[in-house]
Amino acid sequence: MAPYSYSVSLRIFHPTIDPEEITKALSLAPVRTCKVGMPRETPKGTRLEGEYRESYWYTKLVPEGERYSGDDLLEDFLSETLATIRQYSEFFSKIQRESGYIQLFIGTFGARNYVIELSPKMQAEFGSLGVALCFDVYPGE
Repeated sequence: MAPYSYSVSLRIFHPTIDPEEITKALSLAPVRTCKVGMPRETPKGTRLEGEYRESYWYTKLVPEGERYSGDDLLEDFLSETLATIRQYSEFFSKIQRESGYIQLFIGTFGARNYVIELSPKMQAEFGSLGVALCFDVYPGE
């Protein structure tokens, strides 16, 4: 199998929640938060037009930025992540009842084709938690 690397972050979007509530519920430090109704700005703090239309919260689950598949396959990492986030199922249900949504944002990077196989069981378990798997593929040259 051709090697690749990946990064994974947990993202939560919600129409009204204060991002501090998400931080407290998950006991995870966010990388970035935005609260509905606050002035929009870039990650570096430059003011943009308008206000945020929803609240947003995210954290990196791969703190080193990227992980190499030769050290830890994405499938194994996602299995471990699933085991960890099951404890948040009640909170995730609350987010969904209130018209919010949850994503695992997965960036993959490789110089050539590679395979990532997510079992039906794993996909179903993420689905039962209401967690969408969002893949952003960055092909090499």
